[in-house]
Amino acid sequence: MKNKITSFLFLIIAFFIPFAFASAQLQNPLNNISSFGELIAAVLDIVMMIGFPIAVLAIMYSGFLFVTAQGNSEKLESAKNALLWTVIGTAVLLGSWVLSVGISSTIESLRG
Repeated sequence: MKNKITSFLFLIIAFFIPFAFASAQLQNPLNNISSFGELIAAVLDIVMMIGFPIAVLAIMYSGFLFVTAQGNSEKLESAKNALLWTVIGTAVLLGSWVLSVGISSTIESLRG
């Protein structure tokens, strides 16, 4: 019985929510973006703003692993792998940004 009441309330809420917001005006979240290239650049900027601090924290964590290994060969190997994959991930992140900027500037120069 309790599940039926919960399901019924959920259906009523799901049905009436669109009507509640029908009179409200929706704002465009992509304010000044008018082309696909600008959209990709905006998404990549957000990824870079999130990705680089995470990369810095991962490098700091790798350093912490090196310090706590205290000569243990298994822990040192784990720390080396963590640092290696962190550097590879950071290189991919930076490479994607460089590639995006290069392609964007090439397209803009071809447009005139």
